[in-house]
Amino acid sequence: MKFAREFREALLNDGFPARWVQRAVPYGELKKCLKKVKAELDSLGLDSATLAHLKSISERETSSGRRGSAFRYEFNGSERPIPRLTLFVKFEDGIAVDAALSPDTRKYLESLAPLGTPVGSLSGSPEIETQSSEASGDKAGHELSEPALPLKPRVRRVEIPLTFDAEFFDLLLDDVSSLDTLQSDEQKILSDKIKDLSTEITAVTKRKVFHKTDMYRWRELIDVYLQAGVFFSTHELDHGIRTHTAAAKQLQWFQTEVTRRGLLNLFKLPASRPAFNRFIAINVTLLMNLKFQEINKTAITKILKKFDKRTQLGVGSTFPKIIASDPIMSETMAKAVCAQMSTDLSQIVPQVDDYSCPICSEVQWRPVRMKCQHIFCSNCAVKMQKQRRKFCPLCREDVVLQADEDNVDKDLEKFLEKSFPKEVRAKRIEIETAAGIEQFGPSYKHPSEGSGCQMM
Repeated sequence: MKFAREFREALLNDGFPARWVQRAVPYGELKKCLKKVKAELDSLGLDSATLAHLKSISERETSSGRRGSAFRYEFNGSERPIPRLTLFVKFEDGIAVDAALSPDTRKYLESLAPLGTPVGSLSGSPEIETQSSEASGDKAGHELSEPALPLKPRVRRVEIPLTFDAEFFDLLLDDVSSLDTLQSDEQKILSDKIKDLSTEITAVTKRKVFHKTDMYRWRELIDVYLQAGVFFSTHELDHGIRTHTAAAKQLQWFQTEVTRRGLLNLFKLPASRPAFNRFIAINVTLLMNLKFQEINKTAITKILKKFDKRTQLGVGSTFPKIIASDPIMSETMAKAVCAQMSTDLSQIVPQVDDYSCPICSEVQWRPVRMKCQHIFCSNCAVKMQKQRRKFCPLCREDVVLQADEDNVDKDLEKFLEKSFPKEVRAKRIEIETAAGIEQFGPSYKHPSEGSGCQMM
């Protein structure tokens, strides 16, 4: 009762849209249907205690290499799995003789016995009883040279016709399918919102001559957001998608850090603040979606656990495999939306770390693309050549001494100058200053410092 109440209160009070609540797992309905399943099994003499007893006997016999009285509960079919309960029972002259069965159960199975299938005709089923050496050999018990012929099979496979378990799983499968459709619809809505947001951010970060831009403010915002790892963790201890609680904590950290740095007050363009608000709104919606997934997944797990407890049919480990491909179980929707947002924003406002020279860890000023396709700033490439280093530091191919002016990637150079003007300018001044000191002495000052060239 506790979970049922918590689930109902969460759906009503946690701010989920009405269209979500309508598609939530009908936990109460499933509980009522489960009562019918139990009542039906009890009426057939297959109550949970009887099935648990059969299960324990089967496990003991299987562990000892034998197969005897047992039942099997499985789902047949792929598009619409149908539950099926089958018992393997020992019969003798149409009378159930299995001592593990109660009198009521025996009586019921005897009525089904004519419909049962001899196990000997089924592969992978319990073994057929055969004549012993005493019955097939001489009086002294010696075995005959010819193999003994099997007796008529005593173990029969009897399928139990049930009604309400099919109703239960039909209802559950419909719920999962409905949630699947909801997740697909929500993913499309969020994807469209991300595209619109990308257009807005592109407008406020586009660099134009004599026009203001918020490129560096958004670059820092996105850098902080990636550090927060709101929905995904890259740490070894908690690698992978975060729970709703952990994601909410990380989103709060991101907002607190943005406030602490005063990034919103640094915006130069009025359109940047509403774009940021929409960015937060997308994250909040995704956070709510993650919570909705979690509580519905918990509801499915709980009702299957309750099903097993009341029937002993063991569906807790088999049924989830049938629906494991659905977003409600695998949370693929959250992954897809987060990946789209991170990719789109990183393309609009690229991070300097993605374009840093692997040697000096600074922006790739005048990037040199070696024949092996690895890229270094021209300054580091020249230093390697002066040191007569032939091999690429990353892949060890013999390419360094072959590089020349033609290896400068002009398109990438233009992109870096446009995307990282401050970093490229600082790197250029640093290299030109070093060259000036080498040529004119330690008193050399770069023209950008306003003192020009000074000679000793």
